[in-house]
Amino acid sequence: MLRVRSLAVIALTVALVAVGSAPASASHSWGTPAYHWGRTANPFTLQLVDSTAVAADGTNWPSILASNVSTDWTVSTVLDTTIVSGSTAFKDRKQCKAVLGKVRVCNATYGFNGWLGLATIWISGSHIVQGTAKVNDMYFNTSTYNDPNAERHVLCQEVGHTFGLGHQTDVNDSCMNDAGSTLFLVSAVSPNQHDYEQLVTIYTHLDTTTTVGVTTSSPGRSGAAPAPGFQEDGTPVGASPERGNVYVTDLGGGRRIVTFITWAR
Repeated sequence: MLRVRSLAVIALTVALVAVGSAPASASHSWGTPAYHWGRTANPFTLQLVDSTAVAADGTNWPSILASNVSTDWTVSTVLDTTIVSGSTAFKDRKQCKAVLGKVRVCNATYGFNGWLGLATIWISGSHIVQGTAKVNDMYFNTSTYNDPNAERHVLCQEVGHTFGLGHQTDVNDSCMNDAGSTLFLVSAVSPNQHDYEQLVTIYTHLDTTTTVGVTTSSPGRSGAAPAPGFQEDGTPVGASPERGNVYVTDLGGGRRIVTFITWAR
C-alpha cells in the first residue's frame, strides 16, 4: 500500500511507495513461506474484478487498470491477469468487498487518512484466497498527486502485492519500490525484470489444490477489507521507519489477517 503515510493491509494488507536507485532487493516476496495463490499449473490466470470508475478529476482508473496494470503484470511467465466487471456503485467501491478466488480493484474518496493505496490479501496457511487493491481519490484529486505516473505507480504496486510480492528497495525502475521519491517517475510505473523473476521464484513449485477462482470455501472475515483508517487490528510484530509496521490477526485454523503499513514521504 502506499501511504501519505501510506498503508497496506492484508487480511494481508500492504502499502506501497517508491524511491531511489541502487541494487534491487535480493528477495521481495511477501511472507515466510512466501504468500502465493494455490494452483496446480503455470501459468495461471487471476481475475481482477474491476470496481473502478473515472474519478472526479478525470483520472481514468478503468483504463489504467486494463491498459497498463493488467497488461504489465501479464508479461510474467507464471501468471496472467484478466479483467472482469464488478459493481462500480460508489458504496460498493468504498466498501470494496473481497471476492473469493479473485482480486477486487477499487477507487473511491476514502478520506485524508494518510494512504494513497491499500492492498489486502486473505491467507490460509501460505495460500492467498482473495484480495483487494484500493486507490484513494481523496489524494489523487489534489494537485500534488494528480499525476499520471503516480497513479500508475500506486495501482501497479497494490495489484502486485496481491500476487505475493513485497517491496523492492533502492530502485527507480519498478512500481514495487517502497519509498516515495520514485512516485512521480515515468521509469517506475511498471514492474521491472526483478519483479518478474521474483514471481517465478514464488510460483516455481506447484500445489495440489487451487485457490484461484474458487467459490466454495470461506477464508473467514471474507467481507469488506479493514476500514480505511485501519491501523490497530491485530498484534504488532515488526516496525521500521523505512518498511512500515506489520500487524497480524490470527483467525484460527491457519488463517490470518496481516496488515502492512508503509508511510509515504
